[in-house]
Amino acid sequence: MNNNELTINTSIEDIYGDNPLITQLPPILDTKSVIKHLRGKLKFIPEQRFLPQPERIHLIAQLPHDFFQPLTKHLSLEQKISIMIRQGYVSRNINNGDRHRHLHAAFQQLELSNESSYRYAPPESTATSMSIIGCSGSGKTTTMNKILRYYPQVIEHKQLGLKQIVYLKIDCPHDSSLKNLCSNFFRAVDLALGDTNFEHRFTRSRLNVNAMLQQMKIIANNYSIGLLIIDEIQHLNTKKSGGAEIILNFFVTLVNVASIPIVMIGTPKANEILQEDLRSARRSAGLGSLIWEPMRNEAPTPDPSTRDQMIISEWHAFTNKLWQYQWVQQPAELTDELRATWYHYTQGIPDLVVKLFCLVQIHAITIGLEKITSELFKKVYEEQLQPVHDILDALRSGNPARIARYSDLTIPQVQIEEYVQQHRFKAALKTEKQHKDLGPHYSTLIGMLTALGHPAATIEPHVISALKKYPNENLQVLLQHILEVLDSPVAEDKFKQHQTTTPARKPRTSRKVMKVEEWKSTETNDLRNFFSQAQEQDVDVYELLKSSHYLFDPTRPILH
Repeated sequence: MNNNELTINTSIEDIYGDNPLITQLPPILDTKSVIKHLRGKLKFIPEQRFLPQPERIHLIAQLPHDFFQPLTKHLSLEQKISIMIRQGYVSRNINNGDRHRHLHAAFQQLELSNESSYRYAPPESTATSMSIIGCSGSGKTTTMNKILRYYPQVIEHKQLGLKQIVYLKIDCPHDSSLKNLCSNFFRAVDLALGDTNFEHRFTRSRLNVNAMLQQMKIIANNYSIGLLIIDEIQHLNTKKSGGAEIILNFFVTLVNVASIPIVMIGTPKANEILQEDLRSARRSAGLGSLIWEPMRNEAPTPDPSTRDQMIISEWHAFTNKLWQYQWVQQPAELTDELRATWYHYTQGIPDLVVKLFCLVQIHAITIGLEKITSELFKKVYEEQLQPVHDILDALRSGNPARIARYSDLTIPQVQIEEYVQQHRFKAALKTEKQHKDLGPHYSTLIGMLTALGHPAATIEPHVISALKKYPNENLQVLLQHILEVLDSPVAEDKFKQHQTTTPARKPRTSRKVMKVEEWKSTETNDLRNFFSQAQEQDVDVYELLKSSHYLFDPTRPILH
């Protein structure tokens, strides 16, 4: 997205003054621009429903990665991140010397090992921290990554001779090892800058954990890290060597002393860690502790401020948008029954909502059903989502004890790629067999009719019908039969019915059905004219089209 196209609410200098660490950041976004930035870029074209099965399966497989429906909590998080980054830089202004005072304080602590022994106290911190707590699959990490992609990770201030790391995101190690956490930090810095070797320098040395933490603070100040995101914070929940307490105290120091904002992301288990001592609990609530629960199955409610409008729930907004991406050939209406079934088998967990929708479509295409049904939701859930049955059963029960027992479990990776690969292969074999059974004219007729202006979504059934009805006829006769059917009133009615399930398009212009002997009177670039010429010259129409350069020759070089 081009940052120059985004709406700027006001002059950044009016809010934060002359601070290069802030003024070089992208503009502050308004709500409309945030939605535009976060929304998935995947486009849906109704005619794609009549592509071959393998190609449609590939399109469906994009949904888990490319579909994103911005919700209220996503907009709230973007605003908080925007504030945290800029506010944290206020007390690290290069122009007034605050940044240098932070650096001196970090080096002093490395030498003195005692914050109270500072000869020169650092400026008062303007940083805050925040925690995001939610079950696995609720979209915490995905949303954070989308928000961060708006910002350049590194900004080089050539005139000032420094590099600014706008954000740094690291994961807590599964073994809760502080040394591994430090190593993850150094590695992330090396990857962001591209020309440093901190990981090798500090992890291969004999530095103890405290010394490594101090080096982290120096690096964070030296490269003006704007936001530190710690993901999978629940992994710190071990008593081994007091690991959680040490690292939480260090995070508090980064916020309070180094003025570096921190976001901690984790499952509900992380709440116990963050509340173990009052300082960390207070700090993690700097901009609030966001609790991300699964979407609730709530129906739209009347808007009290208007007479005829409804307030739509997040569940309805999410599923309404996702439902538009139906690549089955018989798109269904999203009824209350289908939506209720969908919720029952996903409990509103966004990751599962999208993946079940994908798996159901792939299954419907592969077995030839070409339609989403409640029965298919159940079948795919039972066969493909077995790893999450215990978690979803607990959520359905409404029993707090059962929910607490499973709330910290990671949603197992639904192997959608493997499922896609298996069904793509089956679909490819099925499509290949179908086309082989239909004879050599299938692809040629599809291409010709599309070139004549007929929508791809309407022609395939007629082509298949004609090939089955007249298996021994030549292309010319087959094309005449299909055109007569397509221009008949019955076909026109079916076309209008199809339009009701797809976005509006320009109205078709009516055609007068020509007899074969009249084809030679059409324009010279009309396919029917080529058929007439081929018949008169007693040559194959394919060769005539090729010699006239109307067909792409893959052996010829493409000129630029």
